[in-house]
Amino acid sequence: MFTIEQVWSLVRTLLQSAGAAMVARGWIDGGSAEIVVGLAMNILTTAYSLWLRRKAGLVATAAALPEVAKIVTTPEIAAKVDDPATVVTRG
Repeated sequence: MFTIEQVWSLVRTLLQSAGAAMVARGWIDGGSAEIVVGLAMNILTTAYSLWLRRKAGLVATAAALPEVAKIVTTPEIAAKVDDPATVVTRG
């Protein structure tokens, strides 16, 4: 599968291609294309960052580390994380 760096590289390339196509069709000029692509990348990476840093995302990231044997959490968070290293508290 793809790494996150490869995914963002693909997204950036697709946005640049879309911007170039809009310039070629005369819909926007080159300067506007740079602004649109830059803005789109900024919005997408910010949205991804916020999604990743939600509670379940942080637990899933920590559970994926090879140094982590077990994470104890609440049933609500454990239900959102598909990792056997995540266990539920008893109280």
